[in-house]
Amino acid sequence: MLTEVLALLLAGGVMASPSPSASPSPSPDFAAEESAPLTSSGVPEEALPPGTPTIPLARAVATALERNFTVLNSADAVATSRLREGVTRAQFLPKVTPRYQRSADDSLFGVDATQKLPWTGGSVTAAALMRSTFAGATGPDVSPFPRTSDLRLVLTQPLLRGFGPNAAFYDLRVSRRSREGQERQYEMERQRLALDVTRSYYQVIQQRQLLAVARQSLDRSESLRRASTARLEVGLVSKLDVYRAELQASQAQESMVRAETSLEAELEHFRTLLGLSPGDALQPEALALPEDVVDDIEPLEVLTQRALENRLDLLETRDQVGDARRTASLARQNLLPQLDLNLGVTQFGTGTTYGNAFHSAERQVNLFFSTSYPLERSNEATNRAVAQLDVSSRERTLRQRQLDLEAEVRGAVRELQRIRKSIELQKKGVEVAEQQRRLATLRYQRGLASNFDVVDAEGSLVVARSALVGLLTSYQVARVDLLRVTGTLAVDKDLAP
Repeated sequence: MLTEVLALLLAGGVMASPSPSASPSPSPDFAAEESAPLTSSGVPEEALPPGTPTIPLARAVATALERNFTVLNSADAVATSRLREGVTRAQFLPKVTPRYQRSADDSLFGVDATQKLPWTGGSVTAAALMRSTFAGATGPDVSPFPRTSDLRLVLTQPLLRGFGPNAAFYDLRVSRRSREGQERQYEMERQRLALDVTRSYYQVIQQRQLLAVARQSLDRSESLRRASTARLEVGLVSKLDVYRAELQASQAQESMVRAETSLEAELEHFRTLLGLSPGDALQPEALALPEDVVDDIEPLEVLTQRALENRLDLLETRDQVGDARRTASLARQNLLPQLDLNLGVTQFGTGTTYGNAFHSAERQVNLFFSTSYPLERSNEATNRAVAQLDVSSRERTLRQRQLDLEAEVRGAVRELQRIRKSIELQKKGVEVAEQQRRLATLRYQRGLASNFDVVDAEGSLVVARSALVGLLTSYQVARVDLLRVTGTLAVDKDLAP
């Protein structure tokens, strides 16, 4: 037993005495780790199980846009608003209603037609009626001529209330604005989904690398535990070193379990965003995070102005101010009396045939005014007051939205700059933590110190590498979020497969 312990100690280099002229060589475990391919965070790429289906980021975004239920519901809302706009536009098409009636004494057939006039708010009503009285019919209204023709054409033009394009096109404009609002909401949903998929994609990458960090830490902790146990058996360390190493190994194993659980949770969330089952085997493809982050952010004033010009929610808020003003104008107009100019043409004739009844008809042209003004106007007055208040409220909302948008741009730029600076600092922190762990390991192997420094250095290295992995993934997401905040994220272009 003693021979095996001495062999283990000699293999780890712990019995070698330090030489001032010769540089100590690292332990086999440490040398193996340094020879592994590392990412910018010093973490080996986590290998996926063989045969695992993977998907790149651009294709993942495209799949989510095609299958995500929230986006599909928003697309249905757009289609619904377009149908309703078509129905509202149909009010300016002629409406024709055929009529037919037959009784024991007579029969009649005719056509009624109405047409709403654009721009002026007027309307045209036309009616044509042909009536035939059967032989043998009796009654005071029975004419000796069995055929009658009745033609009427009336043009009604409001002069006060209901006059002008605002009143004529109000319903159509409301429907069109509803459709535009739904289209903007649909595009914003697409942008939010693209950002969510990007964030989830890099969260999976982050959890993979955190799992690799935890697995590396567990391997080193197990090596330290075995070395501490071997030293205890030959009397070089106390039982405290073994307890410390066992605690470190237990904590590293618990960290790896947490990392595996977090990775599974992120994978399920990623698949759900893509409209897939959480149990689907699809995963993001392996991705090496870029080592260098370049400070290529445009000036804040340029980004803010771009956001003010392109943000869809701000454009919608501006249009809502225009909607409120049109509603207020119509509410003021509705307080005016109803004064209509009417031009009517009638033609009525009788005869033995329909031809005689039509050609012998007398034609009359009537020009007259009609007006009405109800004494109870509280509802219209209330609508006007509410509309004016709504204008003021929408204007304040627009101003507040502009301020919020500017703050969002500033916050996004500030966050991106913070992450970039933190990455540079954290890179140096990882290098220092690696050097600290290397020195603590060599001192422990040479018998110059206990494993307390090794455990402490190991914890510092895990924290530093984990923080760098989180910063590198957050930086990629923050760049996409800056495009969204400035309103320039073109999902079909910037994230196209």
